Amino acid sequence: MSTLTPFDDMAPVPRVLIDVPVSEFPAGSVTVSLTRTCEGRTMKVRGGQRLPATSPAIVLDPEPAFGLESAYTVLGHDADGKVIGSWPLGSTMVHHDKVVIQQPLDPRLSVEVERLAGTASELSRETPGRLVYPEGEALPGLVGLGPRRGFQDVPLEILVRSFEAADALSATLGGYDKRQLAVWLIRTPPGRRTPAVFFCNVPRLIERDTFIQDGYPMVWFSTVVSETRPPASGISAAVLTHSDMKVFFATHTQVKAAYATHSDVKRDTSLVGAANG
Repeated sequence: MSTLTPFDDMAPVPRVLIDVPVSEFPAGSVTVSLTRTCEGRTMKVRGGQRLPATSPAIVLDPEPAFGLESAYTVLGHDADGKVIGSWPLGSTMVHHDKVVIQQPLDPRLSVEVERLAGTASELSRETPGRLVYPEGEALPGLVGLGPRRGFQDVPLEILVRSFEAADALSATLGGYDKRQLAVWLIRTPPGRRTPAVFFCNVPRLIERDTFIQDGYPMVWFSTVVSETRPPASGISAAVLTHSDMKVFFATHTQVKAAYATHSDVKRDTSLVGAANG
């Protein structure tokens, strides 16, 4: 039976471990993919796309919403990649009461932030089209059927409570020598009008001010973002690597002594990211 295990800590981000046995794959599947539905929107699970159907699908989803039900589904594909069936896996909830900003392609680049007054003070969504006046008519007709676009030009005012957190926020967008995609995933607890899982383009990040509060440095950032599609859902750095394994085990024999199968190794989320810790 499939299991959905939520984790609310920052290791590297709040997440869900999805574990689907082969017996729950749609019949005839050559590969399988995972999706997550929340707030009426269905998204592909990062790192859970076109997996071989010969072994369990064990995926760490680094992008679930906070404080809302996330429902998961496994899709079966034939050899040509066409969907041949689906199976609901159930739902779960990640409880996290802070705002988390992360680099979608590498959730190890992430930080908890605080929203300041002025964040999302104005929300705009455009429906493309134009008004055309037929000859002899007093009223125009609309040419264009949309669809309605995502949020555009959303102001963000963000506070972090240390220089280390400020550096971590900047690192999500890259530096002089390390390039990153200019996209954030912002996850916000319920009670806000922005989507709980919000991907956005960040063309410019402004560090506005630094001040001391209760003896600790506070750094204030501003930016204006626009909603984007989730980038490259088949890519995730929040996976177990050979370097992570080397932190705990010197030989393959030691690994075999600790775990019965390769799937058991993948289920041990405490190993993920050890090489970067």
